[in-house]
Amino acid sequence: MISDIDKEVLILFGKHLKSLRLAKKLTYRKMALRCNIDYGDIQKIESGKVNITILTLKELAKALELPPNKLLDFDGINLSEIR
Repeated sequence: MISDIDKEVLILFGKHLKSLRLAKKLTYRKMALRCNIDYGDIQKIESGKVNITILTLKELAKALELPPNKLLDFDGINLSEIR
C-alpha cells in the first residue's frame, strides 16, 4: 500500500511534468509520439496515479529534450517538508 506522503510525491511529480510539457507546447499525443509511452499513461503520470520506473523517466526526459534530473527538480518544493 502506498503512503499518503508517497501519493503527494507522485502528485507533485505529475504537476511538475505537466508544467514542463506545457512549456514545450506539447499535447499528450505529441509527447507520446516522442517517447513511446501511451498518451493515456502520460495523463495518469501527470495526475499522480502511476509510480514510474527509471526507464519511463528517461523516456519522458527524451520527449521533453531535457536531462532526466530536470524532471526530478521540483523547483521551490522541498520534499522533506511534506513528511
